[in-house]
Amino acid sequence: MGVRAVPAPVRFLFAGFLLAIAAVYFWLVTYGTWSLVGSEVRGEAFDSLAKHLLSLDAGVDQQTIDWEGLTVGSRTVMYFGPFPALLRIVPNLVFPGMYGLWSRSSCLLAALLSLAAAVAISFAALTAGGRSLNRRSFLYILVVTLGFGLGTPLVYLVSCGRIYHESILWGLCGSLWSVYLIVRLLNGQTPVRRGLLGLAVSFAVTLLSRVTFAIPTALALGVLTLRAIAGELKAPQPRASRARAAWLLALAVSPAVLGGAFQLWYEYDRYGSVWGTTRINTYVHPEEIGGVFNLRRLPSALRSYFGLPASSFSARPPFFRFARVRYDNDALFFDWKEETLSLSLSSSWLILGAALGALALVRRPRSTLTVLIALLFATQALLISSFYFVTERFTAEYMPLLMFLFAVYLGASAEKRPPKRGFLVPLVVLALLSAVVTVGSTLQWNQAVNAEAPREYSVRLAQLLYREGTVPYDHATVVQLAHLEPLAQQDSLAPMRKNTTWDELPIVFKGTYYRSGLGMHATGRATFAVPSGATAFWALVGLPDTTIRCPNGSVVFELRDQDDRVLYRSGTIRTGSDPEQIRVSLRGVERLTLVVDDAGDGTECDDAAWGMPSFILGVADSGSR
Repeated sequence: MGVRAVPAPVRFLFAGFLLAIAAVYFWLVTYGTWSLVGSEVRGEAFDSLAKHLLSLDAGVDQQTIDWEGLTVGSRTVMYFGPFPALLRIVPNLVFPGMYGLWSRSSCLLAALLSLAAAVAISFAALTAGGRSLNRRSFLYILVVTLGFGLGTPLVYLVSCGRIYHESILWGLCGSLWSVYLIVRLLNGQTPVRRGLLGLAVSFAVTLLSRVTFAIPTALALGVLTLRAIAGELKAPQPRASRARAAWLLALAVSPAVLGGAFQLWYEYDRYGSVWGTTRINTYVHPEEIGGVFNLRRLPSALRSYFGLPASSFSARPPFFRFARVRYDNDALFFDWKEETLSLSLSSSWLILGAALGALALVRRPRSTLTVLIALLFATQALLISSFYFVTERFTAEYMPLLMFLFAVYLGASAEKRPPKRGFLVPLVVLALLSAVVTVGSTLQWNQAVNAEAPREYSVRLAQLLYREGTVPYDHATVVQLAHLEPLAQQDSLAPMRKNTTWDELPIVFKGTYYRSGLGMHATGRATFAVPSGATAFWALVGLPDTTIRCPNGSVVFELRDQDDRVLYRSGTIRTGSDPEQIRVSLRGVERLTLVVDDAGDGTECDDAAWGMPSFILGVADSGSR
């Protein structure tokens, strides 16, 4: 490949990028602890499946999968692919003490292999036709390394090792290696039988991880195998030799056959039918919302995955964030809404490269087979865009198509020696921008939205991402209520928490972190004794940024004295509203009661918080508000 012809500093930069990205993944998947040993949400379900598979049983223990499981007869089964469970069989036999603790290691390995596949794709595209790498072509590889490593949904997937992410990571990994092998087969860079064998293995991994990733690979494998067999049968050689060659080609795809057979058994054992995959889970009935796939969902899905909603931008660090999904017709979608980060922001370098690749397919003579393969990968994008649910983890489904088209662009750019500069500079800039947007937004998501992240990690991210709020009394003694014990407390849904929201997340209002505070779910109240010498009360109140996960909140805050006289009453504060600042005189107040009411419309999403609630001593009476 002529790698040694590339200047040493460029090669060292490449190695440095890889090590830095691996370190970022390691830090993310371990929540900053650097420990791969840790439990993840429903991670034990794959260990349970691994245990059951040893007995030729596709069921799982119900307590490991909880409400994500399906009850079929007397058994509980999962709708996730079995590949992560297959990976656990031997490790659990060798290290039984690690049962239920493999999710982080599995996600990290899948992410690193996915990155390696993306880099390998760029190598294959740039070295087609026997071309050697030089400085400029190596810079393209650096763009892919940085861009794919830190500027794609891979960052989001590896930042949280829960069961939903693990299966998608392995599906993405298998699919990207399929793209690599397809590129090499199309370019004639690998012997046909060896290439088909590798493609068959990649297909099996993909199929057993996530079916949607496997569909284009299955079609491409079929097309390439038939082409190879037809070529052998037409070759000018004895009939016996042709037959033997055709048999060897068929044998090369045997891993795909074995993977497909296992998947069919897995479906049948779970559901009594090989079409059981359509039974997604227990709380979705696709037939009531237009089916599993429906083309009428395309506008909403494409806008979420590629649009630029105003809510994705912020004037405060980290300046970009996940936007809540909006549907044109809610009746066509599952009614639980999550968030997405537009690929036009998070992977702009890849969008540009893929667009240039598509343009190259149209404007310049290309192999019909290359165009066909691109269309096959487009079927996966079409399927996920017409699915009944839109969420950030599904953006990974676009990566195989985009990387294949990007490989077409790289191949076209390198056809002349040396490769044309083309769009190299814009790609470098966009790769850097994508990395900043993706990493910053992913950290913000883990802090504000991911309720499953460890509390210590969420606090650390709040301190990293946001400025810290203070009480605006520089020359006064401040007694924070979070340091006091209430005289009385009344809770409805959940107890009041100190220094966190009621569900133990950091208190953040509009990008400002409040280290001290009270989390109180409506309806709730807490009464405190007013310290001697206190002249005023100060607090910032509202629904914190974490309520983006549940957007229907509406609360009213009150302050009452020992005679139940209202000293302060806010208007109705809703999710997304600016917090209100309270300044209230405490003249004649001996006991102060903090109240959170539900605004008369129920308590759903009423996750209220008091930021830095404090008694102020040593200043003149401040009056009300």
